Amino acid sequence: MPTAVRRLVDLHTHSTASDGRVSPTELMGLADAAGLAAVALTDHDTVAGLAEAAQAAQAFPQLRFIPGIEVSVHPQQGTMHILGLGIDPACPALLEMAASFLRGRRSRNPRIVEKLNALGLGISMADVFAVAGVEASDEASAVVGRLHVAEALRRKGFVQTTTEAFERYLARGKSAYVERARLGAARAIDAIHAAGGLALAAHPSQWGCENFAQLEKVLRDLMTAGIDGLEAYHSDHSTFLTRHLLDLAARFNLAVVGGSDFHGSAKPGVSLGVPRVPLAGVLSARTRRLFGPMGGPADRD
Repeated sequence: MPTAVRRLVDLHTHSTASDGRVSPTELMGLADAAGLAAVALTDHDTVAGLAEAAQAAQAFPQLRFIPGIEVSVHPQQGTMHILGLGIDPACPALLEMAASFLRGRRSRNPRIVEKLNALGLGISMADVFAVAGVEASDEASAVVGRLHVAEALRRKGFVQTTTEAFERYLARGKSAYVERARLGAARAIDAIHAAGGLALAAHPSQWGCENFAQLEKVLRDLMTAGIDGLEAYHSDHSTFLTRHLLDLAARFNLAVVGGSDFHGSAKPGVSLGVPRVPLAGVLSARTRRLFGPMGGPADRD
């Protein structure tokens, strides 16, 4: 029997190298089992899981692995991240950027814990490291963030879910929120480009825009900074927003990508491969090199 042609991709996923709950190796197995044509690992501010993922993906000949990263940048409002896809994980500019983010996280996390303790929520950095699966010898190099803190709060019984932890304590403007140093979007985009990657504006639904006019203004600013495209498909996006983003991408000649933002059990409402992102819908002149020959000569931009 001929092998079924795979037509779906997931270009936004996370592993235990940042705040996901599955290892890079496990993620590749799940992606193959889901019948995906391609998967990108885009851990927060780190490339630490990419070598393991690339090695594991070799066991699945029908699955194309795309090395990536998700970079936190200073937002005009709301939350802003930049996806880097097709990157060289050994690029010095990218590694220096990741190191600067790691330093910022190491400074921020104890201050969050201190604020929580002042509120009567008794957790420690040891609790947070335990959630992240970090040994004492690895604390200096581990990517630990608010999602780990949220899970520590849940395990201690202070909240029922990690979502509740963010809504009550950890989100911007809440009592235990601590801002951390972030790069401007242009610097993050430059580092991704230096690593040979495409820079894509992640989940516009989280930018805090009140209307489409504001969203378009933010997008135009990102275009000035050198953005290559945007994430039109995302687990947070309504069908209506996705259609609007696809229209914007077509109007401004931007690349389109999409993914689930999968974190495993850390985000139980998000499944790998959902929303269904068609390979044909993200294949274009700008993204073609991410997928290699899998698109075939009959594909059109």
